[in-house]
Amino acid sequence: MTLPAKPLITPCHHIFCGSCIQQALRHQSICPIDRQPCRVDQLKSFDGALSRIWGAIQVKCGGCERGCAWRGSIADYAVHAQHHCTIASASNNTIARRADADREQQLQAHIIQVQAERDTLKVAVDLLSEEKRNAETIIENLNAQLSSRPNVPTLFHGHYNFRREHVVQLSQLISRYLECKPHSIDSNKIYNCVRACVMDLEKNYSDNPEHYFVDMRMLLATCLASTWFSDNQRRSLKQWYGDHFSG
Repeated sequence: MTLPAKPLITPCHHIFCGSCIQQALRHQSICPIDRQPCRVDQLKSFDGALSRIWGAIQVKCGGCERGCAWRGSIADYAVHAQHHCTIASASNNTIARRADADREQQLQAHIIQVQAERDTLKVAVDLLSEEKRNAETIIENLNAQLSSRPNVPTLFHGHYNFRREHVVQLSQLISRYLECKPHSIDSNKIYNCVRACVMDLEKNYSDNPEHYFVDMRMLLATCLASTWFSDNQRRSLKQWYGDHFSG
């Protein structure tokens, strides 16, 4: 018998052997005939009148070419093949063994794939562990260097009152942490301090500190060399530097 005893129908109305189409869709979620998207949970079995019509279709035994003369409905074929026909039973057993062998082969291939992925992950974990150890060594060395440095005066006390009298101190603060600003320092507030100092420079107050022009040039150059500020802020810093110190 070549017709499926327990067929399933796809959303695009194609009929397949139930176990065959389920296995195919687990591999790729498309109908094998017209390549339309299809999932296992969208398959439907025959019911009602359609089931009775399908079950009444007359078929020959799967062992007819080897001598079995049985002929009957699809609905009766399962009983015949399992209990009355040694030829069909042997054929079904062969098919079952082949299916078991295929599943075993697929399982072995999956095991090999999982082992390969495990080995790849192990290599990645080893590399990350090595990088972590290197980073810890670098941190230890930096901490040792910092602990051996002479006492450096504290430049930031938690407030943002840097004005024209503190331009040098502000430059020193930014240059000390040029590319590694501490999280405790708000770069936006520092930028506002720089902007206020620039405004004092532009207004050219008579009581501006001595060497204010040179100190501001140093401050803006230090800001531009740092990684403290956003792109928009850096554009303003470049504009101020160009307006007052280029040319």
